[in-house]
Amino acid sequence: MSMSEQAGMTDARQDHAGASVSPARALYAGSGATFTILLAIAILWQVRWGTIPDTSWLIIVCERMLSGERLYTQVHEVNPPFSVWLYLPPVAAARILGMAPEILVQAWTYLAALTGIWFSGAIVKRAGFPEKAALFTLGPAFFAVLVIFPGNVFSEREHLGVALFLPLLALHAWRARKDAEAEPGLGIAALAGLCGSILLLIKPYYAVMVLASALLVAAHRRSLKPIFAPEHWVIGGICVTYLAAVILIHPEFLRDVYPLLVDLYAKGGASAHVMTYYGCAWFFLAYLALWAWPVGRFPELAAVALAASAAALLPLFYQAKGWPYHAYPALSLAVAANLCLIALPRTKRRPAGLLSYLAVPPPSLLSLAIMVAFVLNWPTQRPNSAVVAAIRAATFEPTVAIITPDLDTAHPLSRMIGGRFVSAEALDWVGQVAAARYQQTILDGDTIGAAHYQAIMTRYAEGKRQEFERLRPDLIITKIDDGPWTRQLVGHFGFDRILAGYRVLVEWGRLRVYLRNDYVRPDPPPAG
Repeated sequence: MSMSEQAGMTDARQDHAGASVSPARALYAGSGATFTILLAIAILWQVRWGTIPDTSWLIIVCERMLSGERLYTQVHEVNPPFSVWLYLPPVAAARILGMAPEILVQAWTYLAALTGIWFSGAIVKRAGFPEKAALFTLGPAFFAVLVIFPGNVFSEREHLGVALFLPLLALHAWRARKDAEAEPGLGIAALAGLCGSILLLIKPYYAVMVLASALLVAAHRRSLKPIFAPEHWVIGGICVTYLAAVILIHPEFLRDVYPLLVDLYAKGGASAHVMTYYGCAWFFLAYLALWAWPVGRFPELAAVALAASAAALLPLFYQAKGWPYHAYPALSLAVAANLCLIALPRTKRRPAGLLSYLAVPPPSLLSLAIMVAFVLNWPTQRPNSAVVAAIRAATFEPTVAIITPDLDTAHPLSRMIGGRFVSAEALDWVGQVAAARYQQTILDGDTIGAAHYQAIMTRYAEGKRQEFERLRPDLIITKIDDGPWTRQLVGHFGFDRILAGYRVLVEWGRLRVYLRNDYVRPDPPPAG
């Protein structure tokens, strides 16, 4: 063969390689650009909600712990310690860098979303799923479910946990494949188990999501081997280690806080129509998934996502609080199952026929279902900017305390005004629920129960009064007509005398902010 012929063949091979590689590179570049645009939109979009109340409070808890206060004794939190530990890294980094912790907590949330999408995508690619190319194209849609649609759930513990739960589901789907060319490696299994454990550390009853997905895989493979896969041993080991850490580091949680949660918190519930709404929204998404389900086939990715989503309904209805972040695991994974079904190649769907174009629901119907699922995430609890400006004009870094059973009354307001929140409790939930239980037991004629709840209510109110007398906060944040609990505090536990030393600074809607009568606004330090 002549030199010119060899050169021609080389050029032809290069042209062929270029033709096969260029579209893939273009797809990567296009997807990367879409992710970047989505991320920019999400950052701007999240300004509508700002830092949500739960996250703002947990930032305060982290800061006070980093300043030397002890969790569950000097600063009280109703959740197990991992709910606080989850936010300690960005808050600690913000303190070192001299930045606002809200910025790094938001970055922490976006990092969790990107990690979940990237790692689950890497598992799908390694497993060789036939829909991997379409799933890669739909990657931005999955990302949007994590960063655009959460709304007032953004940066909640469940939000972070679901983002990091996706790789475990992708691994389960890999194990469900009967035609897989290779089994997952130990390293991937361990990392997926580590990611999946986050949701369980946040709230242990989310273990039902792991169990449902794993049992589905075992049933499909007709083997118990997937139940004992390495990732589950990793999850079990992490959870046991965490329990030991809680017992050793924070024995107060199991000794003092948990019994109170069982006695008070677990007995509260949301209105029936809110819980019904979540159930209907989930069934709408599940119906669309079953509509797109391929006849005679087992779409592994969609199946494990839908199984975990269905299992997530159990914690939602068990908690029965009706808060959007409690519904987020079930609804977001139901959306993910639908996206996985859209990605299935046509050859994997129903046999072609007259109505083959209806093998999947119309995009408009799926879009409607997604909007229905997340519509309760749209309201914002961000404080009014005029209120923030008025308080800032009258104070400088004031100490702040609360008289309210509603978390969003003082959070994130106390941080937005540059205040230092000094109350041990984020809200008066103990007093409120104990007072409600006391009234109910009186109506039921249960004298023993009434005495029990009256003791809890009195102990809490007396402790709160002593705290106020000791700290003399600059600001007291409360709500007008805040229910029987606040009226009892003022009328029966001495808070009328405390409030006599304050004047109303700001009122807006039901919000009322008191300023101590003898408060003198200090001059801020000179810039630089």
